[in-house]
Amino acid sequence: MATIKFYSVKARKAVEVDVSKVQKVTLKNGRVAAQAVDPETGTKMFKILSASDAALLG
Repeated sequence: MATIKFYSVKARKAVEVDVSKVQKVTLKNGRVAAQAVDPETGTKMFKILSASDAALLG
């Protein structure tokens, strides 16, 4: 399966999350972002999506 790379601030490292566990959200300013939960620490992670990452989420 495809993965999206996030940065976990709490763990201070890059984390790859499977696309099936990522939610597509729209921020207040209208930009499209992805939201996921870090599997190690349990904290929320956000990433503003590029066009190629947004295409993965549909």
